[in-house]
Amino acid sequence: MRHATWNAIEANPFAMRIYQSYRRLPEEVRAPTRWVVTPRWQAACAIVRRTAGNEVLSGPFRGMKLHLSPLSKRQLLGYLLGTQELELFPIIEDIVSRPYSTVINIGVADGYYAIGLARRMPSTPVIGFEGLPEHHEPFWQTARANGVADRITLRGFCTAPDLRDALDRAGPRPFILCDIEGGEKELLDNSAIPELNRADILVETHDGLVRGCTERLVQRFSATHDIKSVYARPRTMADFPARELPFLARWMSGTAVELMNERRTGVQEWLFMTPRRTGETDKQ
Repeated sequence: MRHATWNAIEANPFAMRIYQSYRRLPEEVRAPTRWVVTPRWQAACAIVRRTAGNEVLSGPFRGMKLHLSPLSKRQLLGYLLGTQELELFPIIEDIVSRPYSTVINIGVADGYYAIGLARRMPSTPVIGFEGLPEHHEPFWQTARANGVADRITLRGFCTAPDLRDALDRAGPRPFILCDIEGGEKELLDNSAIPELNRADILVETHDGLVRGCTERLVQRFSATHDIKSVYARPRTMADFPARELPFLARWMSGTAVELMNERRTGVQEWLFMTPRRTGETDKQ
């Protein structure tokens, strides 16, 4: 569904009631209804799914096979296109070039990053934390499909003692990727977990859920880390994988751009925080 259409539904209580009634219908009724109501959108989605199969089409994780849980299906098109969170692509390429001893992914969901990084960093073990058990089986399906299950450890909800233990086992140069819907403000506390001071950290902040989250993290780590802020931006046709999907790029360009819309509201920010190291280069 187009982002503007969904916004209009959310803003209208009557339209939302109709949508909720529609969601309660059996899938065999909803599927043809979608084609009647939004034929152009459904055709574009079908082209993407048919072209991709279950593999990412572009970006740093191109070729990765996907098995998403129902919780992550709303992000399927962005994952398949390879455009999900494309603002981070330069940082991801930087990360995979560095000699990290361990990757620690807090909030792995279905494993897009944990498994994608494991594929790109074949000599680096990955420790993942995911508090929702319903994500675990799709995660392992994806890990097995990509041949990296033997290099990944998956745990449940990440507490401060859990993170401290993971860092103790992580070797001299750990990398932390964190996306936990505001929990980062409490968890990433280097006064409680001083081991964080030697870790490179990429964290998605959620000021819309926890007020002052970004500011607090910057305050904590500014004395020990160099901090780079990355902000979400609107998608353009230049972001679309036109080589893989030439028909959509040529004949349905407006829809193609909308397929990449991640439906973010407000300001979305990530912090890439790297320890200041004396007498040591970033790449060895």
